[in-house]
Amino acid sequence: MSQGRLLIAGLVIVFALPLVVQAQIYRHVDEDGTVRFTDQPGPDAEEVELDQVPTYQPRRVEPRPRRTPAGADEERPATSGYSEVNVIAPAHEEAVRDNQGNVTVRVGSRPEVADDHQYQLLLDGEVVAQGRGTTFQLENVHRGEYRLQVRIVRGEDDVVAESEPSTFFMLQASRLSPTR
Repeated sequence: MSQGRLLIAGLVIVFALPLVVQAQIYRHVDEDGTVRFTDQPGPDAEEVELDQVPTYQPRRVEPRPRRTPAGADEERPATSGYSEVNVIAPAHEEAVRDNQGNVTVRVGSRPEVADDHQYQLLLDGEVVAQGRGTTFQLENVHRGEYRLQVRIVRGEDDVVAESEPSTFFMLQASRLSPTR
């Protein structure tokens, strides 16, 4: 069948579907007691009343508030000067596929990091990279679930602001099933 005919057949089905959905259903019992359902009314057929189709309305999910580092409120004024600090990539709950275990992590803040501050990248709570750049390359990350978090620090360990943890999943081909 040519693509044009296939397209026309698909469009006919799509536009005819609402007509089928709204058709009436009739129930008929013959002399043998066999029950038949049809969309055609008959002399002894009775209309079947269907219940309302259940629908689902998802609840609105509010974005999580950004948290500040523990103890930051006592040491500094209410604001650190950063309205946002976050892990941009990989996205939260993203699956990363790389058989060598390489992961490119992008971070960001609003405003940009100050001259005397730098980013500190944590993988499962351990510092794995630090610097003023917004892109970090992780190597030899084995398959599994990981939590990334970025902090803005002054010096080596004076935390100014931090992001919410972000989870990602490292997927790698199995040596037992290389075709997967």
